[in-house]
Parts: sequence; structure tokens; C-alpha cells
Amino acid sequence: MAAELRDRGAPAGRRHTRWLKRVVRANRALSRRVVPYLPQAAGDPRKAYSAVVAARMNQARDATVVVDVGGGKRCDFAGLKAPDANVVIVAVDIAPEELEHNHDVDEKRIADVTQGLPFGDEEVDVIASRSVVEHLRDVQAFVLEADRVLKPGGYFIHLLPSKHSPVSVANRLLPNAVAKKILHFAIPGSPGRLGFPAYYDHCYPSAMEQLLLTNGFEIEALQLGFHQRDYFDFAFPLFLVNALYELVVFRLGRRDLCAVMLVVARKSA
Repeated sequence: MAAELRDRGAPAGRRHTRWLKRVVRANRALSRRVVPYLPQAAGDPRKAYSAVVAARMNQARDATVVVDVGGGKRCDFAGLKAPDANVVIVAVDIAPEELEHNHDVDEKRIADVTQGLPFGDEEVDVIASRSVVEHLRDVQAFVLEADRVLKPGGYFIHLLPSKHSPVSVANRLLPNAVAKKILHFAIPGSPGRLGFPAYYDHCYPSAMEQLLLTNGFEIEALQLGFHQRDYFDFAFPLFLVNALYELVVFRLGRRDLCAVMLVVARKSA
């Protein structure tokens, strides 16, 4: 009752905004109740990413250098570092204002990874990133640079969206300013974190596998996810349509139409 009285006394624009927020919250709640029943939502690579990186960084007995590319304000896997592990986590980001807030890592380096990684030859044990590779214009150049800085047997671990998912297709078709507004509306807390221009170069399973295999890497694992999760849950009918599409491509095993992939590759010894 109190909320209704406040709405009546508020300007029309504010009342409409509050009404829209309530509708979106209701749609999200309904969409999320459906997710546990979707076969394609099981085994989400996004949930596995941090544990996969941690398993590789904690396994070595010798001193280990782990690079968090696009480290930004926080490192997803830093909290999983074993207390007795001799591990140095280095966050690399182009934005110094982002790194200023990162208190999870041991070192910070400001660099544009499209121009090269700020490390010497065979200095690094693990290179990892979350939602960074799709923003690189030339992924082959990044792979070659990773091959240069990784020690033999070092790991290349990256979580990225697939180029052919509905969200990625829409992101390429829409002007970046429009796509950014939609994304920030659809996913609360995304401003400053999501919505940067994306190119999706080699960002689908068959292309990524071929690129790595022809440039000195062995594929240890390629975990695919077919569920877009948060992108459509603000509108339940849209969520259902997309969920049906996901289920079809998931059942048909159309790997290149996946939503997201977690790549774990190892530099050949």
C-alpha cells in the first residue's frame, strides 16, 4: 500500500520506470524458475572457469606465474590459490583506473595485449581470461604471443562467447551504442564491465581448435555451453523462444552454434 501511495504521488515518468522495473523483476524470477529444467543449462562453463584455472595453477611444485588477461578490478580465481602454492598472479589490463581497485593479485601490469604481452620468452605458466578474447581483432596474433611467453607445457585457458550464438550475432548487427544500452538494461551491474566492441575473431569451437592446433598447442579440453543464461530472462516470452532454440541446437550437437566455450590448451613441449 505504501509503495502504491508513493507511486501515485510521483511524476509519471518515475511511475512508469518503477512499473517497468517490477515487470522485469517478475519476468526474471519466472525465467530463473525454469532454468533448472533446461538440459542445455547443465554443466555451465562459466561456473567451471575459476576452478579449472586454479587446478592448473596449483598443480606445479615450482614457482608458477599466472597471467590474468584483462584483469580489471578483480581476479575470479585468486581466492582459489592454495596457501602453500608458490604462485604469482599478474593482472594485465589496458586501463590503469581498473587495476587500481584490484587487490586480489600479486602484480599489475598496464598493457594493450593486442600489441603484445609484457613478459619475456617462456616466462609464464598459465595465461587465462574471461570474456576478453572476443574483443581482440586478431586472435591468431594473441595465440602466437601466448606461445612465445608460455613455458613448454604451459596452459592457455580462456572463457569466451561463441560467434554464432544469438547474442553474439545481435551484438555484431546492432550499432555498439544500441547493443550496449540493451546489454546494460538486460544485465544489472554490467556498465563498465560489459558492452565493449567485440569482433569474435576465431570465436567458435572448430575455428579455435584449428587455430591452436596449427600454432603449437594441444587441446586438453573444450567445454561448451548452450545456455545464454542472463541475456533474455528480463522478458519471459523471449527467454522461452531462445531456450527452445538452444535446446534444438544442443540436441543436434551443433557445436559451432554453442553460446559459450571454455578452452583449455597446453603448449607443446
